[in-house]
Amino acid sequence: MSESLQIELTAKLADAGKDDIVAFCVFADAPRLSEFDGADQIAALLTETEFAGDDDTSRLVHQTSSGTLGRRIALIGCGDHADAGRHTLHRAAGTAVRVARGAQTGRLLFVMPAGHESTDDLAAAVEGAVMGVYENNFYKKAEGKQPRLDGMTIVTANPEAADVVRTATIVGESANWTRHQADEPGASLPPQEFARRAATMAAEFGLIVESLDSDEIQKRGMGGLWGVGKGSEELPALIVLRYEPETAPADDELLAFVGKGITFDTGGISIKHGLDMWEMKSDMTGGATVLGAMRAIAQLKPDRRVIGIVPAAENMPSGKSIKPGDIIRSLAGFTVEVIDTDAEGRLVLLDGIAYAKELGATRIVDLATLTGSIIVALGTVRTGLFSTNDEWAAAVTAASERAGEKVWRMPVNDDYKKRIESDIADFKNYGGRPDATGAALLLSKFAGDTPWVHLDIAGTAWYDERRSYAPKGASGLSVRTLVNLACD
Repeated sequence: MSESLQIELTAKLADAGKDDIVAFCVFADAPRLSEFDGADQIAALLTETEFAGDDDTSRLVHQTSSGTLGRRIALIGCGDHADAGRHTLHRAAGTAVRVARGAQTGRLLFVMPAGHESTDDLAAAVEGAVMGVYENNFYKKAEGKQPRLDGMTIVTANPEAADVVRTATIVGESANWTRHQADEPGASLPPQEFARRAATMAAEFGLIVESLDSDEIQKRGMGGLWGVGKGSEELPALIVLRYEPETAPADDELLAFVGKGITFDTGGISIKHGLDMWEMKSDMTGGATVLGAMRAIAQLKPDRRVIGIVPAAENMPSGKSIKPGDIIRSLAGFTVEVIDTDAEGRLVLLDGIAYAKELGATRIVDLATLTGSIIVALGTVRTGLFSTNDEWAAAVTAASERAGEKVWRMPVNDDYKKRIESDIADFKNYGGRPDATGAALLLSKFAGDTPWVHLDIAGTAWYDERRSYAPKGASGLSVRTLVNLACD
């Protein structure tokens, strides 16, 4: 796993050494530099370099004078200040870290911008910095990797907020853990290995493991999970991790996170075209997000019970594979006609949701890289949120806003029921494009009256190209939303 980052706080910008880099946030509509010794020099530097401060840009410049700020200054573009939020500080700090690593500096000083000195902003910067060190080049030779960053000092009006740094570091590291799993090739992370890594992580942080093997999956009648997984030589698994704090009463609410864990998706018999199939190694990102959130929750210790459930399987074509037209019987007792074996994520999720209810879940959030349709609707900027419960949808939306991760609520009701109506079964798994609402509506039938939210992360779980703050690959988004939801 990618290394973390040691972060210190200070209220005063100390002298920077010649090998250090000092990073400043620059907004496109107006410079907003905090008050510190040498601020006038930086303001002049902005004028000299004509750096516009556009979002997702940066520039490393050298001071010509021998001022107290040192020779190397990183200007980090933050876009218009009117649009600034937690995501702005998150990205800015991540960009600064990556600029510093690319310049092979030993130490980075990051100056919080004026008007952004709150503890929430500090937490966003710390999370962004920790996530900024993540690299998915773990199969490259050592000489092809960038050097470590020895440490980072954040100049802030809250220099005593060590607890904020600790919490945000845990969340950032857990998001990086999620990214590492999602960036693994399918051959390196089949369902049983996914379950093994989950158990190893659980043992490290004190989570309870209650996972089920393939025999138990069959025995319990989880026809969706077994039906998808039976076409592969790699057996499916149902990964179950519990967080049970002593401070939470036994009859307290049980929050369940359910994540799609398709460790590789060929589409099965309804096979995908080959051009972009390599990206389907990340089709388990919903499951990795659930496990990453559980990793953080176990360390932050909120006073509520949380369970993470990941139905994990490979979707492969073989003589044993589920076929279009087949009927599966789910754990909940409903039958589902399989129209398209490439609509497999909802088949494993419906068993995961039903199992969460069996275990006593009183509120459910499921996450999945489920449909291409959500990318058509929302692009890669927002996650699609579906729910039949307004109160729970509002709570999850509020958690996403606190996390700086954007969601957009989409419709899900029986206006779209023809999408999932079958002539010979209770439901069918696919009703044609656009499909995001149809898929969510099918899942809602298995959630029933339990407050439920479905997050379609197909557009936000993956960066199709390198960003200034992240490599191409898994984004780690939505971990912070789940942690905020559990720890509120």
